Amino acid sequence: MSSAARRLGPMLLAVTAAVALVVLYRRHQRDVAQEAARERPVVAPSRVREQGGMAVVTLDSAEVRRVGVELVPLQPISGAPETRLPGEVVAESERAAVLRAPVAGRFSVPPGAHWPGLGERVPAGVPIAQVSDARPLTLPISGVVTRVGAQPGALVEAGQALLEVADYSRPLVRVAWLVSAAGPPRSRILLSPDDGPTRVPARLVGPAPEADPVTRRPAYLFRAEHAWPGATPGTPVVALAEGAGGARAGVLVPDAAIVQWEGLAWTYRRVAANSFERVRVATLRPARGGWIAGPPLVQGDTVVVRGAQELLSEEFRARVTVGDESGE
Repeated sequence: MSSAARRLGPMLLAVTAAVALVVLYRRHQRDVAQEAARERPVVAPSRVREQGGMAVVTLDSAEVRRVGVELVPLQPISGAPETRLPGEVVAESERAAVLRAPVAGRFSVPPGAHWPGLGERVPAGVPIAQVSDARPLTLPISGVVTRVGAQPGALVEAGQALLEVADYSRPLVRVAWLVSAAGPPRSRILLSPDDGPTRVPARLVGPAPEADPVTRRPAYLFRAEHAWPGATPGTPVVALAEGAGGARAGVLVPDAAIVQWEGLAWTYRRVAANSFERVRVATLRPARGGWIAGPPLVQGDTVVVRGAQELLSEEFRARVTVGDESGE
C-alpha cells in the first residue's frame, strides 16, 4: 500500500465519523422539537367575544346542529305581577281515620278482602278486617294508608290501631301572607308544587289558627282543587298570588330558555345567524310557562330554548387559561 493510500484511510474514517455525528445531532434536535410540540397545549380559537359589555357566543353551523339549538320568538304578554309566597301542605284531622280493634282477639281479613300496605288507597264502607267474631270493620272515609298497625293472624288488644288512612285528594295548604303580597288574601291563588311549570288552582278557606312558623307572618289556608304527586303534610309549596296594581306589559321568556349562573337567571338572545348574547332575566314577575321580562328583551327577539346550557358551558370554557388546572 502506498503512503498516499495510508494517509487517505484515516481521513475517510474521520469524515465518516463527523457525518454520523451531524446526522445523530439533527435527529436528536428533531426528536426534541417533536416532543415539545406534543407537550404544547392545544388552544382552540375562542368562540366568545365581548360586545357592548355583554358576552356573545358564536358557533359554526356544524356546532349549532350538534348542540341542537332551538329558538323561539318572544311574545308580548300583559298581566298583573304575581307574588311568590311560601306555603306548606298541612294535616287535617277530619280527613284522617283510624281503624281500631273493637275487642281483643285474633285479627283476620274477611273472605275476598285484601289487607292493604303503606301508600295503597282504600275505599270507604268496604269490609277489610275482622277481630274474632266481631262485626267486620270498614273505614268511614276513602284515603291513602299512612300507617299499618297489625298484620292478619296477629293477636290484638281492644282499641289497638290496625290501620290509619288520610284523604289527600284535595290538599289543604297554609300560605304565609308576606308584606310583598300587598293587601288582603286573594280568594283564589295558584300553587306550584315543585316550583316549576305545574299550576294547581286553590281557593281561600280562611285564616290559619296560628302564624307561619318560619316567617312569623299571618297565614291563611287554601284548598287545592286536586292533588299532585307527593302532596302529603309537611310538603313545601310555592303559592302564586296576583299582586296589587294594574297590569304591566312585557314579553314572556319561557322556562326552557332560562339558565342559572351565580344565583341569577339568564337567557341567550340571537344577535346574528349563529351568534347568541347572554341577557339577564329578572324573576320578579312569574307567569304561566315562564317569566314576564322587559327591556333589553323586547317583542321580536329570538331566544334559545334548547341548547342554552351548552352555550353557557362554551362561554365559560373560553375563560379557562393554561395553568388554571389544579396542580399546575
